[in-house]
Amino acid sequence: MAQLQNIIRTAQEKRSFQSLLKAAEILGLIGKYSNTGPFTVFAPVESAFEMIPEEVIEEAFADIPYLMGIIDYHIVEGKYMMKDLQNIGSLRTIGGKELRIKHNGGIMVDTASITEPDIECSNGVIHAISEILIP
Repeated sequence: MAQLQNIIRTAQEKRSFQSLLKAAEILGLIGKYSNTGPFTVFAPVESAFEMIPEEVIEEAFADIPYLMGIIDYHIVEGKYMMKDLQNIGSLRTIGGKELRIKHNGGIMVDTASITEPDIECSNGVIHAISEILIP
């Protein structure tokens, strides 16, 4: 079996999370999510950003405290695989906010569907989600 990559490397190889990686780079988080953990990242796929006008995204990326709040709302300390999420009603994000986990047919994270679960990494797990989570 191939060696697991860290969260950043895995996200880069997946090629579905370019905007999220751009935000992590702007915020100086590449090292943190390469070398520490474990973390669970609920990562919006690129199509989640397509619904938002380009100027709104540019504004968000220019507002560092706002952008950090958004990114922090997508990350939880610890490694929570799909089987773990089935028994959880909420998780505390690294930003200290409550992320609701709903179980109705599938697992929803706030209002987002998990489109690709359990992308295992050496320092955690990524779950691809259908939309950007707003705290």
